[in-house]
Amino acid sequence: MRTHQHTRFVILPFVLAGTPLAAQQRAVQVHRASEPEGRLLAFYSAAMVYSPLGAVAPARRWWLGVEATWLPTLTEAQRRPGIDKPETTNLSPVLPRPRLGVRTAVAVLEASWVPPITVADARANLVALAASRTVATWRGVAFVPRLSAVAGRVEGAITCNASTTRSGNRDLATYYAAVCHGNDSNDWFEPRIAAGELVAARAMARPGAQLWLAAGGRIDRSRFDIGVRRADGTRDPDHPILRLRDSRPHLAAGARWPVTHRLLAAGEWFYAPGSVATLRALVAVTGGGR
Repeated sequence: MRTHQHTRFVILPFVLAGTPLAAQQRAVQVHRASEPEGRLLAFYSAAMVYSPLGAVAPARRWWLGVEATWLPTLTEAQRRPGIDKPETTNLSPVLPRPRLGVRTAVAVLEASWVPPITVADARANLVALAASRTVATWRGVAFVPRLSAVAGRVEGAITCNASTTRSGNRDLATYYAAVCHGNDSNDWFEPRIAAGELVAARAMARPGAQLWLAAGGRIDRSRFDIGVRRADGTRDPDHPILRLRDSRPHLAAGARWPVTHRLLAAGEWFYAPGSVATLRALVAVTGGGR
């Protein structure tokens, strides 16, 4: 860790502490995905996009299942958003997400809620909604515009983490003691994503099986609230809120197939250029014919 950078980390809280409380206002920093801070935000928000993994299951009225999204592990260099100190972002290797889909006469409607449960070292509470409708069929390929949105909160000790500190050097230990007040932080990552895709789906030879390709983009307004905690447990207002403001493309390709009459499986490759490439899997029970 460079000496001048480390000195800034340690001195800054004491300088701010001398400022009258009434004059202190929480700083808000706005970043693009091309900037170091925004790149880290964009990685995790892209991984939470509500993709068309279970959107167009054919010949069924409804399906209820569980999705698992792999969260790739970031290197120490990738976890440094413009500073020398690595953030503790590898809190969970997977994002589990329940999914419900209902086919109506007008559109296919989807919903998901990740209740406030802890997976590994992260606690998530996420809501997602989507709607899609087949608008044309050409040579056996169905074209399906789809809109989706994701919002919620993921909590974890990202800025200040005792486990990361113990595996680091003396500078990191000094940072944890002086800036983190010797406490793990309670950081909030809050995705705010609106996305749209055009899905092209084609039936396979096996009845009920399907291949699809989706291309689209998203408007990303996610935020990261740095939750350093003082000795009394309250949040330290001397740390900024980071906001992401960007629009980015993404692609998805996958297949779904019936395991039994009532059981459906699906797999998907999801790619957001410059952010994340990941794999998703879904197992769902289905019901109701056309």
